[in-house]
Amino acid sequence: MKKDASSVSIIGGADGPTSIFLVGRKEMNIWQRIKASFFNRKYIRKRARAERTLASLAPNAHTIEETIQYIRQRYHAAEADSSYPLYNSRKRSMKHQLIQRNQPELLGEEKQFLPPADLNDEQALLAWQQKIDAWADECMARTDAVPYDVFPTDYHLFIIDRQDEGALEVEIDSINSSLSVSFSGNQKIMEPILKDIYLYFGVSEEDIAHRSERYLSLLGALTFD
Repeated sequence: MKKDASSVSIIGGADGPTSIFLVGRKEMNIWQRIKASFFNRKYIRKRARAERTLASLAPNAHTIEETIQYIRQRYHAAEADSSYPLYNSRKRSMKHQLIQRNQPELLGEEKQFLPPADLNDEQALLAWQQKIDAWADECMARTDAVPYDVFPTDYHLFIIDRQDEGALEVEIDSINSSLSVSFSGNQKIMEPILKDIYLYFGVSEEDIAHRSERYLSLLGALTFD
């Protein structure tokens, strides 16, 4: 059976430029459509609730330095170095995201890849994926080639280890005032910590007025559920 072709773009994500965004329709049976509709409505409600929460909060942005001190004191966060297994890949990914957000011209043109018309054709799908992987590698190579004096960064990775309950990674770039938090483990325990860190980092009046990346990150954290 053939499915509608869609366009695909490589976008920055938590793991760099390998996140894929499909534009187009997917075939769904009636149950899948109902389920998708339910989750879309649920997300919209959570998003609206998060917007109201943010609207009720007074602007209270903290600096990167203050946020580092906060997570050290409150959650005993420990800074990781290059010996941490994921350190280098995380560092490269954040640099890519920051350049893509602030100076995308340094990375060259984005590319779009059309998937095969028949998504059941395994060979065609493999060839398509290989093109995407090759382009992702090229994006990272371009990122690595951007020198510090053209786009300075100062990456730090902090780990909040809760043993059997899970762990949080707090990624920070002090020059670009960027913060990203992710976790693995018990969601009921780890999610409130994630939200608390984003809330402490906070937003300024300017962030709210312009719906900045910092504002959208906090909104996303409050929407997370």
